[in-house]
Amino acid sequence: MTISGRKISYAGIFIFWFVTMAVLLFGHYGLNQNIAPAAYKAVIPDELLGEQWMGVYYKGEKIGYAGRKIEKKGEGYKVSERLKMRLNVMDTQKEIETITNAFLDSGLRLKSFDFALKSDADMTIRGRVKDKDLNVEIETPGAKSEKVIRLKDAPALNLSVVPDILKQGLKTGRKFTMAIIDPATLTQENMFIEVTGKEPITAMGIKQDAFKVKGVFKGAEFFMWLTEKGEVLREESPMGFTLIKESKENAMRIERPSLDLIAQVAVPFNLRLPHDTNYLKVRLSGIDFKGLELEGGRQHFKGNMLEIRKEALSYQPSAISLKHQEEYLEDTMFVQSRYPQIISMAKEIVKGEKDKLKAARLIYEWVYKNIEKVPAITIPMATEVLKTKRGDCNEHTTLYAALARAAGIPTRIALGLTYKDGFFYYHAWPEIFVKQWIAVDPTLGQFPADAAHIRLITGDMDKQAQILSVVGKIKIEGMEYK
Repeated sequence: MTISGRKISYAGIFIFWFVTMAVLLFGHYGLNQNIAPAAYKAVIPDELLGEQWMGVYYKGEKIGYAGRKIEKKGEGYKVSERLKMRLNVMDTQKEIETITNAFLDSGLRLKSFDFALKSDADMTIRGRVKDKDLNVEIETPGAKSEKVIRLKDAPALNLSVVPDILKQGLKTGRKFTMAIIDPATLTQENMFIEVTGKEPITAMGIKQDAFKVKGVFKGAEFFMWLTEKGEVLREESPMGFTLIKESKENAMRIERPSLDLIAQVAVPFNLRLPHDTNYLKVRLSGIDFKGLELEGGRQHFKGNMLEIRKEALSYQPSAISLKHQEEYLEDTMFVQSRYPQIISMAKEIVKGEKDKLKAARLIYEWVYKNIEKVPAITIPMATEVLKTKRGDCNEHTTLYAALARAAGIPTRIALGLTYKDGFFYYHAWPEIFVKQWIAVDPTLGQFPADAAHIRLITGDMDKQAQILSVVGKIKIEGMEYK
């Protein structure tokens, strides 16, 4: 199966976009455990109730809108969010819509939420809070998955970071921390907030002074400008996404974007690499290396120099702990290795092969040959990919990981960059453990993957958000290759 280089290189970018937008939206709908919920009643101004509309822009181009509404519902409240966008992905127009409804009690504590994603593959995520447990159900046309997430504290949904900021006081230098839950990745983590100053800003044709607020989430920065009454006038995120306050009529006008998401975040490279690179040495700069997984297995990292050697399949075995072996055989919300259809397909592909490396290759060949290679705007789930048999590297990698784990092969998802025609593109691929870690690429058709794969992190979607701290900042200088 052959496909164009740009399609081959299309990778993980939707995950980055999705997390980026989640940071913006949860700047309005985050979780806060630092202030008693009752305290909000005294600080929510009338301006925050009712509807708010914002146009969504990508590097200056209008690509969508976000509509937000807070209303009384019985003894509590309903918070609604609708986001609609039109994206240019490899010269293909893609439309995506998300709808979020959150239900709160009279003390503004989160009771439940519903999140719907409408795109290439529809998905619904429902969450119900019971004590300190968040019971989550994910449903796609192909399957249903459930999980219980233990929270550190009983969650209270903050209608916005704005009430928290108003409670602390809109004053330059104010700093605080809030915990948020992202319904797409189902993780609870801290977001750091700081009021950095005051500056003039224009919204809906009116120029006024506004407070600038900085937020940091997983190493990525976003900014918000708001009035003394708490009206949000503008928001900016990594990757060039911006939300601007507009009238409903203006906000809902969507243009046809010309900027290609994939090309915009590609990293230029100074060397021309051959098709099958066995060794690569590069200098990395522009980023904080903390938290990245640059060292280990095929990669050796020292200072800012990274060396990558394609694995030889005649090797000296290395050890993997029992704990890690169990982790990389685990059934997760997205890598559903114990789902009956996944187990059945893995058995059909492997056909009783006892040699783990040979079994891993059989699964690789099946995924490469049977999954159509097309750009996809989805949150990949293995069961859904098995049903649709289409997608980009996210879908290939997620399905491969589930099938390999079902066959008893410890497998993890790697996220990083791969080379094509003078650029490094963001990409995802699996790594299997068969006496050593081996990178394979069922999207590109490489077993093992060549050395022009730079791994930055590993993990399911809950870990992949960390890549935001790298996108748009990393620089790669080629030093040597073989």
